[in-house]
Parts: sequence; structure tokens; C-alpha cells
Amino acid sequence: MFMRAKLLGFTLIEIIISLFIFSIVSIIVTSALHNILNMQSAAEKKATRLAQLQITLLVMSRDIEQVLNRPITNASGQIEGFVGTANTMTFTHAGLANPFGQLPRSTLQRTRYELNNGILERLTWPMLDQTNGTKPNVKSLLNAVKELHFEYLDNKKHFQSVWPPPDPQQAMLPLAVRVSLTLDDWGKISQLYIIPGRSLEKTDQPSN
Repeated sequence: MFMRAKLLGFTLIEIIISLFIFSIVSIIVTSALHNILNMQSAAEKKATRLAQLQITLLVMSRDIEQVLNRPITNASGQIEGFVGTANTMTFTHAGLANPFGQLPRSTLQRTRYELNNGILERLTWPMLDQTNGTKPNVKSLLNAVKELHFEYLDNKKHFQSVWPPPDPQQAMLPLAVRVSLTLDDWGKISQLYIIPGRSLEKTDQPSN
């Protein structure tokens, strides 16, 4: 007597249930992977943003801390030195690279910082004294900037919104410059830069 072997297999209901469970697991795994990728992308954006901010502050620090009292002749034929408003700052500083003095130019540079359509820009001129045809080189340092504000510390340890201030007894250069940036994503950031040779006394504190 021959016995027929019983064939084992999955029923249609079992297959449907398996596919349903597999779909749920796939959705969970896909969602988790999507969140991980989003977190990684956000972390990379923050790291890039932080690097841009650090470079911007480093460039500003290098320029401001090498400010010199070197007036120039502007494109209008007027003599101007350190010129600061609440939103722009123009000055002469040292530190322009000229290895071994091979280039036919000075190591001094005329520089301006200003905000243009949400972008912090650094303008530099190819020569100190300018003519009508002298055009600045414009470099974008930082975007998504809502506000740019400068304050200038005078001899009496008070911050002024413009420089030179009305007081004729003030020096040609401020003691220090306070730079405030308001960013779209990180809010307000302030830095105080001391101008060499015009440093504060240890017992003095800036007044607002």
C-alpha cells in the first residue's frame, strides 16, 4: 500500500499576513533611515555654518587688530581715515601679504565691511589712494545675516555709534570696536576687538 506524501506549503492568508508584516517592517526601517539621513544632513549644515562664522570672525579680527592711522584720498578727492557708522566700517590696516617685497605695492590695505541684501561683505581696494575709476574687490563672507552693527569705544570708555565722534579731543582711532551680527538661525553674536596701542586700562570697564 502506497501512502501519498502530504505536501506542505503556505496558504494564501499566510502569504498575505507575511507581506503585511514585511511592509510594516520596511516602512519602519525606511522611516528610521530617512530620519538618520536628515539628522546627518542637518549636522553637516550646522558644521558648515559654524565654519563660515569662525572664518568670518577670524578675518575681521585680523583686519581690525591691525588697524593703522593711515588716512587716504578717496574717489571724491577727500582725505579720510578711520570712518565708522552704525552699519559700515572703513579703515586702513596692515597685514596685506607681499612676500619678500616682490610685488609693487604696499602691505597696507583699505577695507570696508558692510551688509548687502543679507550678506556680510568685505570690500578691499587695490590701492590706498583712489580715483573715480578705482573699483573695490567684493568678497562675500557670511549669508543669512539680518543685522550688522558697529560700536566704537572712545577715550572715555563710552561706545559711540559713529567714528570719528563729535568730540575733537578724541584720538584718530577708537580704543576698540564691538561688532554685532544678528543671524537668521543663531540670533545675535557680539565680538569686541581691541585696537593695538589703544588698549584698555585693566581697571577700566567699557560703558554702554
